Amino acid sequence: MARRCILAVYSHPDDETTVTAGTFMRYAQEGVEVYVITATRGEWGALGSGGMVLTREELPAVREAELRANLKTYGVNPPLMLDYIDGTLKDADIGEHVGLILAEMKRVKPDVVITWGPTGISHHDDHIATSQATDAAFKQYLAIAEKGPRLFYVAVPKNFVEEFDLDVDGPEANATVEIDITANKATKIQGLRNYKSQEDAQEVAAMMETEQWGAIEMFHQVYPPVTKGVVSTGFWD
Repeated sequence: MARRCILAVYSHPDDETTVTAGTFMRYAQEGVEVYVITATRGEWGALGSGGMVLTREELPAVREAELRANLKTYGVNPPLMLDYIDGTLKDADIGEHVGLILAEMKRVKPDVVITWGPTGISHHDDHIATSQATDAAFKQYLAIAEKGPRLFYVAVPKNFVEEFDLDVDGPEANATVEIDITANKATKIQGLRNYKSQEDAQEVAAMMETEQWGAIEMFHQVYPPVTKGVVSTGFWD
C-alpha cells in the first residue's frame, strides 16, 4: 500500500485532542503516519484542575508532557514544538513562523494537512495566526510536493455553532468531510481527561460524555476547493 501521511498544525497542547483525536486514531490504526506541530506550550492556560495545583513556571512542562503522553496513546509521532510563547503568535515574525512549518512539511511529506480555519473557531489570536502561517506554508509546499497534497480546516456542525453562540461562518461551518470516531470516542474523552492541567479540557470531556454529543469530527477541504457540503466520510474515501 502506498504511504499515507497526515500533518496537523495547532497552537496549544490539547487543541489536537479536542478536534482531531478520533481522526488521528482511526488513521494511525490504518497504518497512516500522523504528525503534529504544536506552536506553544500553553504557558497562559489554567493552572490545574480537580485538585491539581501548578505554578505558572511549572505549567509549560506539564502541558507538553500531557501532549506527548496523549499522542503516544493515539499512535501518533511525538510532536514538533515550535517554542513560541502562548499568546505571542500574532506578533511573531511571519517569515520565521511559516518557515518552521514548511520545514516540517518538507521533512514528513504529508498528503493531508489539517489546521485551524480563519477564525480558529474561538477567534483566539494564536489559532488565527496558526491558520495564516499554515496556509502560507502549504502554498509553498504545494509548489514542490511530489504529489498533490490537500489542505483541511477544522469545522464544526451548525447546531454546535448555535448552541454555543459561536461566531463561525464560511468554511469552518461548512464541513466537507465527516469522520465517524465512534470506535475511538472513549479514548478521546480519556485524552481530554489526561489534560489534568486544563479546566477547559475537563469541561469538553464532560460534554462529550453526555448522550447528545455525537461521535463525529468534521473538516472542510480548502485545497483543492470543495464547496458542495459533506462529500466524504474520510480523507481517502
